[in-house]
Amino acid sequence: MDLFSQLPDDAPVTSDELRNGSLVKRLRVLLHAYPLFQLSQSDSRRDEAFRHYDTLTIALKIMDIVAERMGMEVEADREYIDFSLAQLLDGMDRRAGLLPDVARHVQIVDRVLAAMRNDGDARRPFKLPYTDIDATGAVSERQLEFRLIQDAFGLDGSTVMRLTNEAVNLYFNALELDLEDSQAATEAIVHSQMCRGKFDEARRNAHYAVRQSRLYCDRLRKMLRDTQRDISRVDWAEKAPKLISEAMSHLEARLDVERNIILTASERLESLTPGTPESLAVARVLAAIQYCVETHTVLQRELMTARATFLDSQAQQAFVSEQNSTMPDLMREVVEPLMSMGVNDVLEVIDKTLPHLMAPKIPTQVSLCFLFDGLLRPKRQQRRDWIDIEPIEAQQVAMDLSRYSEEDRTIVEHLLRSIVKPTTLSDLLAYARAQRFTRAQCDIIVLLVMQHYDVESTEKPMIHVEKANTLLIDPEYYGDEVWLSPFE
Repeated sequence: MDLFSQLPDDAPVTSDELRNGSLVKRLRVLLHAYPLFQLSQSDSRRDEAFRHYDTLTIALKIMDIVAERMGMEVEADREYIDFSLAQLLDGMDRRAGLLPDVARHVQIVDRVLAAMRNDGDARRPFKLPYTDIDATGAVSERQLEFRLIQDAFGLDGSTVMRLTNEAVNLYFNALELDLEDSQAATEAIVHSQMCRGKFDEARRNAHYAVRQSRLYCDRLRKMLRDTQRDISRVDWAEKAPKLISEAMSHLEARLDVERNIILTASERLESLTPGTPESLAVARVLAAIQYCVETHTVLQRELMTARATFLDSQAQQAFVSEQNSTMPDLMREVVEPLMSMGVNDVLEVIDKTLPHLMAPKIPTQVSLCFLFDGLLRPKRQQRRDWIDIEPIEAQQVAMDLSRYSEEDRTIVEHLLRSIVKPTTLSDLLAYARAQRFTRAQCDIIVLLVMQHYDVESTEKPMIHVEKANTLLIDPEYYGDEVWLSPFE
């Protein structure tokens, strides 16, 4: 049935919709999703080997992966995206009766990323026309420009992927809402679900709140980074102080709500049976909201010193000439215009500008003094660019356990035997911390899991350990994620 068949035929556009621009705003909301719908429509026109892939699902999963890592020390690059999509693509292959093929996976991910970055138009912004209606009813033609995903430099200098502000709002289903409003709504939902006993839904929304927190912090920290690089890029007369004031009020409200969620989760955790799926879900909610509290507390301290950052940057950049301080946007103002030009025109521009961008090179001359000192200098030891890795024998794991007290080992063994349903090591560690396990007891959990990964290496197996196709999510340990289940 047509979704619009239930609307009355004579439902006019009200003057209030025209006055506040809500009609045009909803139109712009739909246009932001147009590249994704266009990508989905092309599924049936692809080669037969790629038609079984749901590219809309892959695109949303990519946005989920990038949003998950934004603001972290290690952000999402192409290799990380391929690794995180492997399980999803394998499932699509098996559903179509095909064997998983890594080369085919790389090709379909290339096509999805190309559509999301607008590679067909040299990665320029998407440009979509739409009709604008003002309060008087006058109609005019306008154009909406936006990006969904773009390359950026990570903290280590590598190329990573980040979502634009439009993609962040599209990802959180809140293009008509600010990220602050969406974050407040998500945490209110978590608190309500914890009070009503819907722990599994609360766990999913808590991780949703963590991603919103990272994106919100990254947006504010970008303003501080731009101030330190070029103070003229940030409006410190009106916009920046207003943004900081609103952010401080928002963070204060968020911390109050998050502390209430932590209090409710702690009370629920005490009343639940340890090791049950409900207690594990509540433990994950508790760990996620505690992460939000820590993140917002750190951001609050940074915003308190934002005025000092502005004054220090102003003093450092006071004597920098305007010509040097005004830096162009390399992608939009340099790379994109060059890519739209012909080869001969590009060569002419580069021949004229490149010498001014290169440092002067002074011709070297032979110096007998430096040559004599260099010949008498002792031979420098060759620097090694590799590290020898010694394999760890399984017996050493058992020897490491002997360093811990028998009481701690008994507590951890009781926890492992209490597992009744399959759970991940990340969930188990989060639950253990919520139960106030010590660092030594958490180490014992990891060592016993490593020991039980090979059933033959233990005399009395307590659990069955199986590798999962994802990474361990934990603040203290890293490596591959594993599934833990009762040993049959």
